[in-house]
Amino acid sequence: MALPLPRFDAEPLERYPYGARSEAAIFVGDLLSAEAPSLDGTRGALEIVAIARRPGVLSKVAIRPRPGSVAPLVANIGADHLARVSKRLDGERIQVVRWQRSAEAYIADALGLGEAPPMLLVRGIEHARVLLGDIDMRGIAGWRGLNAILASALTGWRIRLAPVAGTSAWRRLQTAMLARRTVTATVIGPTARGMRVEVFGLYAVITGSPRRDRVPGQEVDLRITRMDPDEGRIFASDQIGRAQPRLF
Repeated sequence: MALPLPRFDAEPLERYPYGARSEAAIFVGDLLSAEAPSLDGTRGALEIVAIARRPGVLSKVAIRPRPGSVAPLVANIGADHLARVSKRLDGERIQVVRWQRSAEAYIADALGLGEAPPMLLVRGIEHARVLLGDIDMRGIAGWRGLNAILASALTGWRIRLAPVAGTSAWRRLQTAMLARRTVTATVIGPTARGMRVEVFGLYAVITGSPRRDRVPGQEVDLRITRMDPDEGRIFASDQIGRAQPRLF
């Protein structure tokens, strides 16, 4: 009988040592603990909370600061230690993921995404529908879907990838863009690309020079300026000029 996946909002449940998702994954935890001082069971500042593995191909390892320890701001194991463990595993790739209480952030890290894309989460059954651009749909799933499969096993969420351009929210924003109607969005915060906002459950970036008084949680009126289905990106402007009918 298959053991139940751990609930996300609780502490990770122990199925095997290191929170390994299979017996084969325990060996990876043993090697990492022996190789990396930061994972030493008595002195290390970090601990392994989950491991998902396809032997010979890829292991995903989730770590977090050990309770009561003083961990570095950027918690990681170290490239040299990972390289030596990978060599012991005949070149098997090891991806280290930071365990996080935010489901969106944890899933994005487990998939290897730089930032969290829009997600539809059904917390009662822990299903996650991750909305991506067409290019990422092909790349993020990985060979035979392995990347998404291991990310699901690691996080405990049943992850499904879906094209963001196929959602009703995307079509509504397209309609607003073509009609030059304004939409109401909620400010999330600054990113490297610009101010990020949420609109109809999707994310957009305010391009140009957004107003300096924008703060997280604030509602703003925007005009959608460009939508890129390949990258799954939406661009907007808060310099809307003459008032137009809003699309809610």
